[in-house]
Amino acid sequence: MTIEPFGNISYKSKDQEWFGLVDNIAPDNKVELTIYSDDSNQNIYDKIESVRQFAFDYDFIMATLYELAYQKYKNSKWEKTLDEIKKMYFLTAVSLKEDNRTWWLVLEPDFNVETIYNHFLRFTMVERKIIWANFNIDSIRL
Repeated sequence: MTIEPFGNISYKSKDQEWFGLVDNIAPDNKVELTIYSDDSNQNIYDKIESVRQFAFDYDFIMATLYELAYQKYKNSKWEKTLDEIKKMYFLTAVSLKEDNRTWWLVLEPDFNVETIYNHFLRFTMVERKIIWANFNIDSIRL
């Protein structure tokens, strides 16, 4: 299936999801897009519209993710500036879950980052609010 303006996705029945490496979510790289679906015949128009809205909100979403990553290292011996964080990580995967409200997001480190930063940052977002990360966000206030 082709979804404009992102490109082709195909249904993976084993995982009950549509998947593709797509354009036009992140401005500088392709992103792995996954959209949950019970079967290949399910109407996913509303989910495609959610992906379009995600792409429209990209700058806001990325600003939030980068700020959380910055706060992760702030006041530690590994502290980096926000601009450095933005250069170190890029959006690599977006997964829209069954409820059409929950997103799993992944930031990947650039290939040349120092070993201490060479890990994927994972987030769960519900209605544009980050509710979980694979690091402690409980003490971070945005």
